Amino acid sequence: MALGDRKSSDIFNTRTGESKDSKSIDEADKSRIENSFNNGDHIADLGMFENLAPALYAIQQLAEDIEELRRYITAEVGDGAQGPQGPQGPTGPQGPTGATGAAGRDGAPGRDGATGPAGADGADGVDGTTPSITDLDGSSLPTRSGARGTLWNDRGIVKVS
Repeated sequence: MALGDRKSSDIFNTRTGESKDSKSIDEADKSRIENSFNNGDHIADLGMFENLAPALYAIQQLAEDIEELRRYITAEVGDGAQGPQGPQGPTGPQGPTGATGAAGRDGAPGRDGATGPAGADGADGVDGTTPSITDLDGSSLPTRSGARGTLWNDRGIVKVS
């Protein structure tokens, strides 16, 4: 809670020059009033004391209240230094995920590779004719299909064209 606005004003001041107002006194008058108070003249002069007693009583109560506030603030609140920092609070929730950005363009297709060399033709049978059934180990057969009805070696399997 913040302090309220000040209600009282200065009883007198020692302003001079352009800032001087109706409550301004000079330094000599201020020193005379201060010395009179410090010497207890307001108590010693019974006539003055009788006239000022109610106001002096109110001022004394205010001074005691101010002293009690000073005691409380010093004892309970401290000297105004900041106390130790408390523990860190929990992390707040994660915000929503943003929208997905647009996909970039596809790159241009790569070049086609060069065509490889053609394979060699397989060898024909020994005499160019279909071998007889007794010679069918497959090693002497051509590796490509030949004329219709001829035998050929397809990776170790004997086939008929």
